[in-house]
Amino acid sequence: MFTKYPHLFQPIRVGNLILKNRITSAPIYNFLASYDNHITRESIEFSKPCGKGGAATVTLGSGFINRVLPPAAHHIIGMNDDFMVVFLSEWCEAVKRYGAKACVELVPIASYFGTHEVESSVGIPMEIDCNLLTEKELKDFIEDYAKAAGTVLKAGGDMVLIHGAHCQLPALLFSKVFNKRTDQYGPQSFENRCRFAIELLEAIRCEVGSRLSIEYRISAIDMVPGSPEIEEVIKFAQLIESKIDLLHVSRGNLAINKLTPYILPPTYMDHNINIEYASQFKKALKIPVSTVGAITFEAADRAIAAGKVDMVALGRQLLADPDTVNKLEWGQEGDIRPCIRCNTCISRSHFVMKPPRCAVNPVLGRELDYQYMPAPARKKRVVVAGGGPAGLEAARTLAMRGHDVVLFEKGDRLGGLLCEAADAPFKGDLLRFLEWSVRMTLKFKNIDVRLKADVTPELIKNENPDALIIAIGAVPYIPELSFMERPRVLYAGGIEKGRDHIGNKILIAGAGLTGCETALKYSREGKTVTVIDTLPKEKLGLGTSPMNAYYLFDLLEKQGVILSPETRLIDVTAEHVIVEKVGKQEKLEFDTVILALGYRQNANYEMIKVLKEAVAESYVVGDSNGSDGAIWNAITSAYDAAMAI
Repeated sequence: MFTKYPHLFQPIRVGNLILKNRITSAPIYNFLASYDNHITRESIEFSKPCGKGGAATVTLGSGFINRVLPPAAHHIIGMNDDFMVVFLSEWCEAVKRYGAKACVELVPIASYFGTHEVESSVGIPMEIDCNLLTEKELKDFIEDYAKAAGTVLKAGGDMVLIHGAHCQLPALLFSKVFNKRTDQYGPQSFENRCRFAIELLEAIRCEVGSRLSIEYRISAIDMVPGSPEIEEVIKFAQLIESKIDLLHVSRGNLAINKLTPYILPPTYMDHNINIEYASQFKKALKIPVSTVGAITFEAADRAIAAGKVDMVALGRQLLADPDTVNKLEWGQEGDIRPCIRCNTCISRSHFVMKPPRCAVNPVLGRELDYQYMPAPARKKRVVVAGGGPAGLEAARTLAMRGHDVVLFEKGDRLGGLLCEAADAPFKGDLLRFLEWSVRMTLKFKNIDVRLKADVTPELIKNENPDALIIAIGAVPYIPELSFMERPRVLYAGGIEKGRDHIGNKILIAGAGLTGCETALKYSREGKTVTVIDTLPKEKLGLGTSPMNAYYLFDLLEKQGVILSPETRLIDVTAEHVIVEKVGKQEKLEFDTVILALGYRQNANYEMIKVLKEAVAESYVVGDSNGSDGAIWNAITSAYDAAMAI
């Protein structure tokens, strides 16, 4: 065995299944179903790489069980259509081709999905209000679960995952906070609160017997005050233990914004947040126990070795690199593309109803676009101008396609703005990606890296290239100020360690992602930080996913950072910062002003125009192309350009 993690690669029995290793895929809601709720070829190609990449199971997220889906429920998978078997069987066949088992998550959906017409019956948001459902509707859902499981079995599936966590319906009915019913499913007794989950599990077993394994996802705690403590949740798990084959331990709440980060921990949160919770269930149960929550390979292997858990589920990491599990097993850990926990993937489906994309994996959700892309007709010599994330992605992709690449970078190291962005202690994920990106680029013998090379048309022409990719970045917006001497006035992307002394009282102009992360970094160093922005409070933090922003602003509040929205920077003098709020100007004292005001649109236009004239076939990627400065744009646009050559 080549792996450093031998415990992760021991087979395990789950029900009647033998899983080849201890790493499963967590369910991901992908919005790639058809308008009429059927699995598409895009859905199949989205999931197939995970099966090929070595995961023990591949889980199709959010299979909605309702016999009648609400009018707004489009592009999600409907499990009660008898003809779903045709499409689902193709999905199962595709993900099982390389030894994985096929699992489908089963979830009920509210009849008012897609509207805001129903207020919570208890004043706390619910995914589906358990108190508005009639007893017949609950009974119908139980039948729907069973029929959906039967569909999975007919299609050749191996397992179903019952979502009983994150304030989904089974969890709501178990909670005394959310459940205010007065019938047999009400909170008057422990038995009543467990009844729905028990009945749905029994109905599934009656439908499929032991021919499907049943995984049950549970929140160790849902983090809502007054909700069941972990001891009572363990008691519930013991009650359903004989009816399931695997318990999957998570935590958090999808309905309450500030609790969603605990389901998908952002980069500001620790890794491995649920292992110790899961270990308490492991002690109390005889069936296998799995857990999820930004789990690292090292922690997973240790936890299994120590008997704290039996398995782990990876979600976003398998989106960032579907080959993660194979690379781990084959001793190629250094080649694994790291997830940066930016939550670009999940935010697209959860907040804007778009298919997922990954900031660091440009193929995710676009597999059909590139899986069968023909090889280049001929080998070309290509110049890449710029060694930031876009330039590195372009160079690697070109090299993989067999081209010869010359990469010019004006600085003395590769990475561009990521070098500064990854400097904060809480940006370890981004630092790992930066190191991976540089390391993988330098592996290619057909990439000639030239540092301290300020690219010019003459420099490009001297290489006699067939094509050019321009990835020179964007120009930061730095206003004309009366006083601009460093280190008293600094640009957030150009702070130099060891040279620029940061004072104890800091004012940051710009409350986008860069400004807010800079505020967190220096507030954690004990400095007093104020952040101003012209935008209203609800629009601060632009540049990150909503889930990450919820947690980031919570951290800023705990650190005592002062956020001042609808406040404009007017000027900086040697003594003061002059700002304007509600039409009134005031002078603020400061030690250091940090500018994080974004980028100047089209500031590089003339430079780009001149460079493009050097080569007939040229492409502009990353921040240079005028799109926002997110890593997703940098990586995806660079990959697209390189694949076009």
